[in-house]
Amino acid sequence: MIGRLLSRTRRALTGPDNEAIVWAYRLFLDREPDDPRTVRQMAAALRGSAEIRRCFMASEEFALRANGNRRPSLSGNEQRMRIDDVDDPTEVARLLEHIARTWTRFGDTEPHFSVITNEKFKPAQLAGNIDAFNASGKVDVERLTAALARAGFELRADTTCLELGCGVGRITAWLARRCAHVLACDVSPGHLALAQQHLQAEGITQVEFKRLVGIEMLDTLAPFDLFYSVIVLQHNPPPVIRAILERVFARLRPGGFAYFQVPTFRVDYEFRLEHYLREDFDKQAMEMHAIPQATIMRTARNHGLDLLEVIEDSYTGMRPGEVSNTFLLQKRMP
Repeated sequence: MIGRLLSRTRRALTGPDNEAIVWAYRLFLDREPDDPRTVRQMAAALRGSAEIRRCFMASEEFALRANGNRRPSLSGNEQRMRIDDVDDPTEVARLLEHIARTWTRFGDTEPHFSVITNEKFKPAQLAGNIDAFNASGKVDVERLTAALARAGFELRADTTCLELGCGVGRITAWLARRCAHVLACDVSPGHLALAQQHLQAEGITQVEFKRLVGIEMLDTLAPFDLFYSVIVLQHNPPPVIRAILERVFARLRPGGFAYFQVPTFRVDYEFRLEHYLREDFDKQAMEMHAIPQATIMRTARNHGLDLLEVIEDSYTGMRPGEVSNTFLLQKRMP
């Protein structure tokens, strides 16, 4: 039965009708589509059964409907990840320089696709999808404000924000609509240039852009009220993630908030510095890493931050054996 449905899905995507999308609505959401136009748009944007499945399973409607049948990503019996501690500043700098080279290349070749890895955001298809790409940043900022509200806070209009990994400004523009000033940082000149163009076209002026050329640059930043970073830290090796958080937490003002996402567990994940430098250092591919919750909690505690909320998110697809978490922390007043 499943095989026949998947075969029908593949045929529908290349045929004249949109039956695959209609059946996806029925199977995943237990209802008919809202209107034929939505079906046509989804059929044009999605490619293959796996992409259709990811799209529907990532929707809030599916999450609400499937909540009663959802199983935890982990069993609780998983073994500790093997991650080398790297405290040598020279080694950490080498790791960040490697990541910067990779993302500089992405910024020059496929900047929007590197932010959201959907085929419709590749250069050849971007023109017809750029509005949807930019609009998606609003959802992320709404998640931030909802997290603050659950903790009994709100985003004040006089907030100064550090956004780490601003990319092409997808979220930056929406943060700037809620904050008095945003310092948007990225390691890629190409991404930063496009972000500046986007915000200029939007008429947004309260954003300062800065290229992150080294970990130590974070030590020179003026204090800020809010740290924001989503789908960014995960592309850095664990020693770089920890080094970034150490410096960001130190510059966060008392009473300020840190809101960020990062994978915290993956079955069989390990980071062995010697192996990484030998096998992965010269590769120019998008990397996905994890850092234990305990490391984040310890780093936060050392800098006087209290945990307000940590939730399991879907930014990495909620794959079995993997956990991605979004953290909300607040720095204690003196």
